[in-house]
Amino acid sequence: MPVTFPSFPHVSRDPLNWITGEASGLFAQFAAIRRPSDVTTGHLALFNVICEPAVDFESLLSSSPNALSFLPPASWTKPLEEGVELEPCNHLLSNGRKPPDRKDFYARAKELYCDNEDAFSVLTSVPGLSQPAPCLARFRRFWEGLNSMAYYWDTTDLASKDAQANDRDLQAEVEATNVKEPRRKKAKRVTESSPEESPVPTHHVESIPAHTIHSGVSVPAQTQPPKAPWSSDKPAEPAERIPGTYRRIRLGNGAEMPHSFRLNTVGGFLEPIASAFGLMLVPHRHPPTLALGNIRFPVRMSAVAWREPADGMRVRAGWLEGPVMGVQCRPETGFGSTDSLEAESVLDVIRELGGMLLLSQERAREGKTKKKPGDGKWWVTRPRWGGPEGEVSKERRRVPAAEAWKLMRSKDGFWDPKVEYQAIGKSSGAVWDEIYMVSSLNHHISILKLRVHFLYVQFLTDGGLPKDLPKDASWASPTLQRTRWYDFFVIEDRAEAMRGLWGIMAYLMRQKENVDTTVKDS
Repeated sequence: MPVTFPSFPHVSRDPLNWITGEASGLFAQFAAIRRPSDVTTGHLALFNVICEPAVDFESLLSSSPNALSFLPPASWTKPLEEGVELEPCNHLLSNGRKPPDRKDFYARAKELYCDNEDAFSVLTSVPGLSQPAPCLARFRRFWEGLNSMAYYWDTTDLASKDAQANDRDLQAEVEATNVKEPRRKKAKRVTESSPEESPVPTHHVESIPAHTIHSGVSVPAQTQPPKAPWSSDKPAEPAERIPGTYRRIRLGNGAEMPHSFRLNTVGGFLEPIASAFGLMLVPHRHPPTLALGNIRFPVRMSAVAWREPADGMRVRAGWLEGPVMGVQCRPETGFGSTDSLEAESVLDVIRELGGMLLLSQERAREGKTKKKPGDGKWWVTRPRWGGPEGEVSKERRRVPAAEAWKLMRSKDGFWDPKVEYQAIGKSSGAVWDEIYMVSSLNHHISILKLRVHFLYVQFLTDGGLPKDLPKDASWASPTLQRTRWYDFFVIEDRAEAMRGLWGIMAYLMRQKENVDTTVKDS
């Protein structure tokens, strides 16, 4: 099936001026949604988000102060020359670790430059490699997931040179067979013109059409089945095979691929990069929900990159810090196949935007305490009146475990009790936060960046406009940027995606600095 992507929707009208009270319809419109098909362009316009066209990693990081210095240059993809020593690094990461250097980057990047068929042969233990077998260590889980995805996605355009050479030889054989075909037809006409000379009547046997074999192993051309004894004894002719056909074993199309294959592949691609900076990819332990005032909307979030605590005891206890960036994988395919590309694109962008706004709300919890339901209300602090006294002197009975789970209790809330919420990567005193997320569709990934004001996040969480609003109305208009879609099956695309993610994580994991110092340095 063809690989299609949603188009970045364009909101025609200007952003709303929330200072004059035009934001009152946001929560009512989203509360009226009953099914995904109810989402329209008007819902996206209510968020006041400015969607910019796709950019490269240099343009994505150019708006952040001093962020381009963390992006690895193209020379890092080549091995370090002998005798050349790296300059010692004097700064540390925000978790106190030493930042990874060029050697760490190249040790991971060289595994992504392996040929797809060579890496698949190592995983399946198929002999016959044209070169020494590549070493798959850090990205082995990625290659295992990519091998599973290759059984559902057509990679004919990524055929190797050997396969193209075999196709040229096959085309030459087909042309040579077609040259001899007129003689056979002429002899057949002569035989059919004199049926009375044949002692046995000739029966016409229909030949079975040859089908193309889609296999990962080079198989000889099919031959026709043996004919009846009374048929003419002619040599079997090889069936024609279309050059450039897919040579691997196909189990289905992309829409039939299990979503777990995509999750494993994306996770296997991000884990070696995140581990170099002391990050862990862990999904939410509570169902991720976006707060729009009193409304809770479930959003998709496959995993989140969290920072490991410096204390080993807290790490073993399951504590996390962050979030740093998110990962969202979606199983939707065939965008535009039902002539509704605009509606599908708007729904897909709102799914991405919902996940990024959830990350912004979690990062905005830094330094705040969890507010319990009913905290500060009179029915929580004052004793009840009327009725008998409570069980003061009577010893409470221990409830068995079989009955404890039946009791109705209030939920633990939407805050994870073992997460220390921090806006990692945000400069001290800055009013704008930058949210990064990896979005995945088909067998591609794209990196998104949302620049959002803290008052905007506060408005979505509390459901009301803040009291002290700035004069500049830009606080109510976040900016959403994204890169192009990088194909995992293309060597250059996955290497460029790793280079960009390496620079983004290095920038977010830098030591926190004051915003005033950053402005002076720039």
